[in-house]
Amino acid sequence: MKNLKYIFIFVFVLSCGYTPIYQTDQKLNIKFSTINSSGYKSINREIMRNLEKYRDSDTNNIFDLSINSTKKEVVATKDKKGNATSFKLTLEVDINLSNNSNNKNFTKNFTKDMSFNSKNNKFELDQHRLNLEKNMITQILQDINLYLRNLENDL
Repeated sequence: MKNLKYIFIFVFVLSCGYTPIYQTDQKLNIKFSTINSSGYKSINREIMRNLEKYRDSDTNNIFDLSINSTKKEVVATKDKKGNATSFKLTLEVDINLSNNSNNKNFTKNFTKDMSFNSKNNKFELDQHRLNLEKNMITQILQDINLYLRNLENDL
């Protein structure tokens, strides 16, 4: 009986047309002729590396892409001695898509915030900060890809 339930669920999921939302290997009907970036270089590099696959698309929807990114880290709390006990990291990415042939412009802001506690070892704190930043960039890239898929439907 238990195996029958799992088989039923498996067959149902396969037959319902399920496709992952964040699947990154799907081709879009969008092409980027130029990609310009300003702001925080490591964030822009990751985003540009991810969006580079859209430079070789065969489509008439050709856009110029501008990326502007910022990174802010502030002390959220301090102890009695004035030492930082927690931080707040904010990554913000603005993208601007412009199509010169039909004068369509699309602008979108993507923001991710994360709070984390301080560590006694500064090396561990820096490694933890870098891991959080990579995870936040991955989340922003997923949001950008989802936005581009929705944008493609509106074109």
